Amino acid sequence: MPTSVITGRDITLTIASTNYDAQTTSAILSNSPTIDVYQTLDGKAYKHTDDQWTLNLELLSDWGVTSSLFEAMWSAAESAPNTTLAVSLTAASGAVFAFNVLPVFPSAGGAAPGAQTDTWSMLVVGTPTETFS
Repeated sequence: MPTSVITGRDITLTIASTNYDAQTTSAILSNSPTIDVYQTLDGKAYKHTDDQWTLNLELLSDWGVTSSLFEAMWSAAESAPNTTLAVSLTAASGAVFAFNVLPVFPSAGGAAPGAQTDTWSMLVVGTPTETFS
């Protein structure tokens, strides 16, 4: 079977009913499962008890522009830190994941002369839903 190479991907964050997608340079949804291990007389027994999902983003800063993602995220983290934000992540055409994350405070500044960038690690609330076609 030939190797598949996936190049298409997209992400949309929704903050206060506004969609943002232009600033993201990398988006990775990952899971860290909790698996308990019990030693029995018959050997080890494994029990999957929980999942903790995380969304890691790398972004180009956009402070000061009209409809700034960074300013919207800062406002969300400041005014409603326990209110989830909707996310839609397309890994490839036909593989879409929908989930909610908690807001984080963006960093400001960066080293000269390059573009200002930031990395966000966001806690996913609940379990992502997937659409495969």
